[in-house]
Amino acid sequence: MEGLASIRKINHYKGDNLMNIQKTKLAIGVAAGLGLLVASTGAMAINTGTDLNLTAKARAGGMAGAAYTMPQEASAAVFGNPATLTQFKGINMNFGASLLSLQAVEAKTSTVSTGDVRWSNTAHSDADNYIVPDFGFTYEVTPNLVLGTGLEVDALQGVDYRDDLVSFTSSGVFDVDFVIELISLNTNLAAAYQASEKLSIGASVTVGFGLAQLGTASTTSSVHDIGFGGSIGATYAIDNGIMSSLTVKSPVRYNFKNILHNDGDSSVHQDLTLEQPLEIIAGIALDDVLADGLLVEADVIWKNWANAEAYQDVHDDQFLIALGAQYKSGKWAYRAGYSFAENMLLNETNDTIGSFATIGSVPFTAEVVKTLQVSLLPVIWQHTITVGVGYNITETISMDAYAAYAFGEEYSTGSRPATVAFYKALNGGTEPGGDGNLESLELEAQVDYELMVGVGINLSF
Repeated sequence: MEGLASIRKINHYKGDNLMNIQKTKLAIGVAAGLGLLVASTGAMAINTGTDLNLTAKARAGGMAGAAYTMPQEASAAVFGNPATLTQFKGINMNFGASLLSLQAVEAKTSTVSTGDVRWSNTAHSDADNYIVPDFGFTYEVTPNLVLGTGLEVDALQGVDYRDDLVSFTSSGVFDVDFVIELISLNTNLAAAYQASEKLSIGASVTVGFGLAQLGTASTTSSVHDIGFGGSIGATYAIDNGIMSSLTVKSPVRYNFKNILHNDGDSSVHQDLTLEQPLEIIAGIALDDVLADGLLVEADVIWKNWANAEAYQDVHDDQFLIALGAQYKSGKWAYRAGYSFAENMLLNETNDTIGSFATIGSVPFTAEVVKTLQVSLLPVIWQHTITVGVGYNITETISMDAYAAYAFGEEYSTGSRPATVAFYKALNGGTEPGGDGNLESLELEAQVDYELMVGVGINLSF
């Protein structure tokens, strides 16, 4: 019972030639846009692919999202491991908001044509700032039964090159003004039951609302859909202050209808099915074990991108490690964390993406998909560090803040002669003009860094 009491105390601080040129521009714009939606992002969730996981919460954010075993706020329990709800006694509520900001998101294209004619262009994305809300609520029905609900942004990504076009040749034939955005809002209803002094089990139902647009400024529609999912979890107190956890989170699927105008004809559309992946998370936390007032948690997250609709064509399964710590001293709490994300880009892509048969009039091939996968800005985040602080204003009210910094990364495909086939396909089987017959293409991506900061208020009664 002493170990259980230690666990329970958390809640207290918790487009004739012109026509052909226009069609070529359209096809390339759609192609590049599609590649960015399923393989890359201009704004995204630090280093967890498109997913935010638990990184955009005032307390968990300061601990790099390590909150699947001993969460410190209601929303982290509701959207993380539902079994952890039993650690929140009485009534608990938290409100928060985070600003996700990127710096110097750049897409560089370099081409070489017959006669050693070289061309390079660097484009900058305007999709650089997003506000991410967070809300959680828990209610203790009986000493062994706790319910919870909340609202969060589960996934987020976007790029916008309308003001600074991505260009492939000096002729301007291949200038691309694409805009991509995906926002997934989730609301959960969760319940947890404390089966014994050491074991708690829980489950949640997820209703997701997805908003998306994909393509060039003249070809994409802003569409939305509702998806459903859920999660189950368990926690087990190994010893006094030592807790282990296991969580399984189901995919949430969105069917985005008429998201893309086909071949420049607004009466012909294509749909996209997009699925946020299955996740399995295992964790362990030590509270007051290494030192009084010190909580340390480590969570290992496996993301099944290889079986997630659309993502599976360009992404591989991925492991992430989140390490977080919190130290309490009087009314203050100090937090820090680090996370590492394994590379998720497939070495050999599939020969299509989602249910798309063509990009305009151009059929998909494995070569085209590979070009799209590594185009412009792949998912290249790997290392993130975080810090946070909290202050107990009263016994029931506390304020918290955090900052997360994802280190800048660069990625290059190297010179790829095979990409000539990509241009020939987009240009009706003939070599493109302008600078001459293209011989090679190199795609590079660079982000200086990504910063996420947030604040929140926690209430506990």
